Amino acid sequence: MNIESAVSRMASLLRQLRQERRISQLQLADEAGVDASVVNRAERGMNARLDTWEKLFEGLGYQLLIDVTELSEESGDLLSEEAVRRRENRRLGLLGYKAAPPRR
Repeated sequence: MNIESAVSRMASLLRQLRQERRISQLQLADEAGVDASVVNRAERGMNARLDTWEKLFEGLGYQLLIDVTELSEESGDLLSEEAVRRRENRRLGLLGYKAAPPRR
C-alpha cells in the first residue's frame, strides 16, 4: 500500500466513524484539539502529519495503529545472509576498513 492509498483509506474511515457517531467536523476538531479546517482537509484525503491523524482518531475514541509487513520472505533471507557474510568478513578483516593504528 502506498502513502496516497493509505491516506485515502484513513480519510474515508475518519469520515465514516465521525458520521456514525453523529458529530460534526467542528465537534471532532474540539475533541481532538485541532482546527475544524484540519478535520475537513483530513476527510478530503489531504495528507497530514501522523500525530494529527492520531489526534483525530483519538478524538473519536480510537487508537491509530501502524503495522509493518515484510514485502517478501526473500528480502528478509537476503538481508540475514548479507549480515552473516559481513560478520564473517569483519572477523576475517576483509571489509576494506583502514585498520586502526596499533596502540602503544
